[in-house]
Amino acid sequence: MEVITVYSHAVLYRESHKRKMKQNQLSKKTYQKKELHAAMLALVPIFLYHFCLVVLPSLNSLTSSFTNWNGLLTKKFIGLENYRNLFRDTDFYEAFFNNIKWMLLFITIPVICSILIGFMLSHIKRGRSTLRVMYFLPYVISAAIAGKIFAAFYNPYLGINSWLKDIGMPFLAFDWLAPSHALLSVAFVDMWHWWGFLLVIFMSALQQIDPMLYESAEVEGASELQKLRYITIPSIKSTLVFIILVSMVWSVSTFDYVWVMTKGSTGSSILSTMLYKNAFLKYKAGYACTISVFQNVLALLIFGIFNFVQRKTEDN
Repeated sequence: MEVITVYSHAVLYRESHKRKMKQNQLSKKTYQKKELHAAMLALVPIFLYHFCLVVLPSLNSLTSSFTNWNGLLTKKFIGLENYRNLFRDTDFYEAFFNNIKWMLLFITIPVICSILIGFMLSHIKRGRSTLRVMYFLPYVISAAIAGKIFAAFYNPYLGINSWLKDIGMPFLAFDWLAPSHALLSVAFVDMWHWWGFLLVIFMSALQQIDPMLYESAEVEGASELQKLRYITIPSIKSTLVFIILVSMVWSVSTFDYVWVMTKGSTGSSILSTMLYKNAFLKYKAGYACTISVFQNVLALLIFGIFNFVQRKTEDN
């Protein structure tokens, strides 16, 4: 009898335990559903913001690129005429190749400088934060203000040329914003503004490297250059890849410094200044939308090729 009683209690306990387990599973699923609904609800404002300010204008630009439109009156559908005119336009090729030059400059000089300076600063114990703030300050300055200041420096009569003449080196004085080298002069100013931002990012990445790696390298007798090549660069590879990709995509749409300093004149014209002139000075909004579509396609193409090459490199 006692055995039967004990057995019945065990069965009842097992059944009650099963019911509790089912209730817990149901409550867990309900909790997960509530979390999912809350997360989706939180994303609705961001989705609406993105849809209204990114998706709709992008679709409008795409449809407008097939029209003859001055930005005010009714659009007239002309098919691919704007695209045919774009690839026949000599100004387009000048602007496009200037963007390529700009890209090559910005994925090399600022990146290399920020890595080297960041590597040297990582070995400084005193004053590191002060130097980092000093190098970062140009990034805080407005592009309009910095562009106007450097445009005054580049003035052939009142700027740096006047100073060069005063110190007895007039042979170095020339028109810094002349068509032959205006793009390089403007790019120098933008690199001065940009590299401090890269420096802060790379220094943050450098701080994540295990100091034991450098200590082991010192024991093995490695030089500073060998540490940089075999420890630092591989350790910050993901950050380096991200920076190069951002610099390439950003180079396609750069506008501010070129417009402030040269208005996109001959020699410094890029796709963005060409777009602005056609949209707001020549009132060819449909043609400007065509340039905008080309910029977006070019940025997506760069992103796709970069990801493809990166995956192939990782697989190998």
